[in-house]
Amino acid sequence: MAKQYTAVQVYEMVDRYYQMKTSLGLAVVSPYSVDQKNTMVQDYDNLGMPRAQGVGDPTARQALNPVHEMVLPERMVKDYEVKVAFIDEWEHVITKQRDRAVLHWRLSGLKPINIAELEGITDRHVRRILNDVAKKMSEMSAMSEMSKVS
Repeated sequence: MAKQYTAVQVYEMVDRYYQMKTSLGLAVVSPYSVDQKNTMVQDYDNLGMPRAQGVGDPTARQALNPVHEMVLPERMVKDYEVKVAFIDEWEHVITKQRDRAVLHWRLSGLKPINIAELEGITDRHVRRILNDVAKKMSEMSAMSEMSKVS
């Protein structure tokens, strides 16, 4: 039987999804990366300017570089795998276009303030949407479990 999660727990899992996936070494489509060389400007060569070697900003370099070899305790690996699988399994129940877009951006690692700028809404509205998404995912998984028991 699959584990049941409250809406608060699902919200926290959505919030930490990107970190959990990268900690497990799984590929995540990052909204920060532009090209294979991890540079911020994709078409820089066509501007006629000399190309820098990589990213000079340490914060951007840390955000763009793949996670270095991390050693997680086995129980943490299993916990992360279960939580990532739960989100992957239940994200399809979100049907509203804006809700799906906000969820996509959050799962990709963007912070609510940045999502708000992209979507043209307030960060408070983004958090409200994420709360609704978490509630729906929690309810749908609970209803699914009840139908399996009956």
